[in-house]
Amino acid sequence: MKQPAFDLHWQLLPYDPRRSKGVLRFDTAFPVDNICFLNRGHRTKLTELELNKAAANGTMTKMQITFTHGPFTWEVDVKRSQGIRCRDVFQAIYDTFNEQLTPEERRLVPDPSKCHEAFRLRCSVADGLPHVERALGWKRVDVLLHHTIFLGLTQEKSGGDWYLNLGPTPYFFNSS
Repeated sequence: MKQPAFDLHWQLLPYDPRRSKGVLRFDTAFPVDNICFLNRGHRTKLTELELNKAAANGTMTKMQITFTHGPFTWEVDVKRSQGIRCRDVFQAIYDTFNEQLTPEERRLVPDPSKCHEAFRLRCSVADGLPHVERALGWKRVDVLLHHTIFLGLTQEKSGGDWYLNLGPTPYFFNSS
């Protein structure tokens, strides 16, 4: 069933210097309160006002986002009866990748040694206690290796499904 067409807030779209009011940096390996704008090498955390901006030009109460990486396909479900905010989208993305791998997902990991390397790095820089993170084991975000940077949401056609784009740190992060 075709969904109504919504125009998303620029924070949720791929970076475009003509549209974007700043370079947004969201590493999905870390909580939403770490999201910041980059400007000439300086980081400024998003304010509550910026995080609470409406996600779309109309009142959108449900949103499904698909993410595919190798053998994995995950759905990010966003719901808020009062209208989805940018914060809700970012939080749903973080929550989706902060989940521990199921036994089936773990079996599908193409290169366990690289996944373990990403896991060790994430644990060493975790906001919480590294030994607690290690005890929890591999999470979905570890499967992404170092492709955890939010690069925006896209649609193949107006009113169609939303797709999550993640990747390594893009070149423009270093020059903004």
